[in-house]
Amino acid sequence: MSTRRNDPCPCGSGKKYKQCHGKPTRTQLSSEESAWRRLRDALDGYPTMMLRFVRDVYGPWVVHEAWAEFTLWEDEEAGFDPDSDHLQVFMPWFFHRWSPDPHETNIEDAFLHGRCPTSVLLERKGSRLQPVLRAYFEACLTTPFSFHEIVRADTGHGFLARDVFTLDGHEVLDRSASRTLQPGDIFFGQVVSSGGITLMEACSPHAMLPREKVALIDLRESIARGGPPPSAEMLLDWDAELREEYLEWVKALTNPPPPRLHNTDGEPIAFHRLRFEVPSAQGAFDVLYHLTYDDSEIDLLESAERDAQGRLQRVSFPWIAAGNAIHASWDSTALGHIEIDGHRLEANVNSAGRAARLKEIVESSYPDARHVSTDVETVEEARARSRHSAGDQPPEDPDAAALASHPEVLDRVRAMSAAHYEGWVHQEIPALGGLSPMEAIEEMGGREKVEALIAQIERDGRRMVPPLDVAVIQRMRERLGLVD
Repeated sequence: MSTRRNDPCPCGSGKKYKQCHGKPTRTQLSSEESAWRRLRDALDGYPTMMLRFVRDVYGPWVVHEAWAEFTLWEDEEAGFDPDSDHLQVFMPWFFHRWSPDPHETNIEDAFLHGRCPTSVLLERKGSRLQPVLRAYFEACLTTPFSFHEIVRADTGHGFLARDVFTLDGHEVLDRSASRTLQPGDIFFGQVVSSGGITLMEACSPHAMLPREKVALIDLRESIARGGPPPSAEMLLDWDAELREEYLEWVKALTNPPPPRLHNTDGEPIAFHRLRFEVPSAQGAFDVLYHLTYDDSEIDLLESAERDAQGRLQRVSFPWIAAGNAIHASWDSTALGHIEIDGHRLEANVNSAGRAARLKEIVESSYPDARHVSTDVETVEEARARSRHSAGDQPPEDPDAAALASHPEVLDRVRAMSAAHYEGWVHQEIPALGGLSPMEAIEEMGGREKVEALIAQIERDGRRMVPPLDVAVIQRMRERLGLVD
């Protein structure tokens, strides 16, 4: 009877068989592992060798010319930056893709015009290179830079990556990257196959999130023009456009634009404070308390303040409306807050649209009220004010924190999340061009986009408090027919 990998090792060490005598010895290494080691040994020191060759043949200053083209001439005046995050993408691109433009280069030797360093190296020194290294360099010349999605990661060994554009899959041997990449991640780089194995020749320093695949699918469809996915040969001709997509993504990641915040009605956020003069607090309350949606008059007046004669002096309550313009699963939406104090009525809302609606409600419901002023504060102004007064902020309310962790509150949050994603499959999604997921899956590209968005929801859901129930994601996939 053979010993299974997870059985105790027969030697009596107490370890599992796979961790003891079940480990492959050097003589038991697979042909794949042996080929990987041979290639890695041959590649040892090759960047230094290539840089020396480029300096001697093209000139020491051509790296600045190549850098300007790589960055699409945005950093042309600054010149090559050896500390740039782009280095691990730029250097392989410089060796295998860049070539001096016959009309734009300072290189006088016409033989080098339109010739990348790797091709010239092979022509001049190829016979002296190890066969395994020569074959690898030849493969680099015909392999495009592209975007690759991680399908499966085998920690400490490698990963399965699929080219987002060609849809080709590659089993990549890379012990280091396999420890940090996870399914759904997307990287820009060059994945090179040679001698029966595939290595990651170039890889972006950051990984894209699953949702960012949507823009890549749009670009792929633009390249394909209604035909099948582009081939690797086609992508070689689209090198500049793919590189531009990568550079724009990195720029957005490292220098993100200020967020455009919207409220739950989809309106841009701007904080409005409306002030009115009213004849009496009681009169204003009598015509406006219905704005609380489902609170009773008695409940609202429990915390109200009265004068010595028992007349209403001060009361505050939220402005709540039934349903929600965007989230169909919500039964109500908090729109603002109203405070009545003597002859003063003050309301706070977070958009111009809500301010106009409330002003109309007050003036039509209580004609004796007189609008005095409306103050507006932008999000940026509110943030600046908050930073200025940060030292005066009260400590976190422990009662609020306890409430947020209360089982009944968590159950309510789970129910709202589940209801939201139950309706998500029928919502119009901007990233899908205004289509709902149910509509988008009818097309191949749309199906991929929906899968990417669900992968993002699943990833974000693991960080929610409480975490999004995995059964919710499973039901979404089942309803959309995305279950294998």
